[in-house]
Amino acid sequence: MGSLCVYAAICKRENLPFMFGGTRECWEDLCIDGSDVRLVAEQQIWAATNDDIQSSDGEPLNAINGSNFTWKEIWPSIGNKFGLELHSKKNTMYFSQDFRYAKAMSDKKQVWREIVLKEGLVSTEMEDLANWEFMDVLFRCPVKMLGSREKADRLGFEMRYNTLDSILYWIDFMKDEKLIP
Repeated sequence: MGSLCVYAAICKRENLPFMFGGTRECWEDLCIDGSDVRLVAEQQIWAATNDDIQSSDGEPLNAINGSNFTWKEIWPSIGNKFGLELHSKKNTMYFSQDFRYAKAMSDKKQVWREIVLKEGLVSTEMEDLANWEFMDVLFRCPVKMLGSREKADRLGFEMRYNTLDSILYWIDFMKDEKLIP
């Protein structure tokens, strides 16, 4: 979340396109493994306080929001949340296989410092909130991560989150905490 938020804030400040840098598969394929920390915490409490779970096979339970999403579908909403104007070219939207976050953001430390100062944010360095190398790896992962919440569902855990709603919630939370503009 921190990386996405810092990246969007810098794009807005510098009038840069809000690009998704990764593989086409990561951009277009359904993801199922978004996890909101609120869901993870509730599932842990549920599992620890439910006798049926304690007597189950002892295997861990995946804590997954439960909604499918593609980055292609939700990327515009993330950009819009930051007031970024998003334009599409040839229906590729804001996608580039060649774009690398680590390279694009390597000279933006001072821009982040200026944003923090101008917006009266909690004093942070860009690296405190953003990990560009992680973003580059995450959006280029050669293996699709396929988690399943089937076991938790079967055992009666019913909480779900829509991944886009989770992302937008945490953006608002970070704004309220004055971590991002």
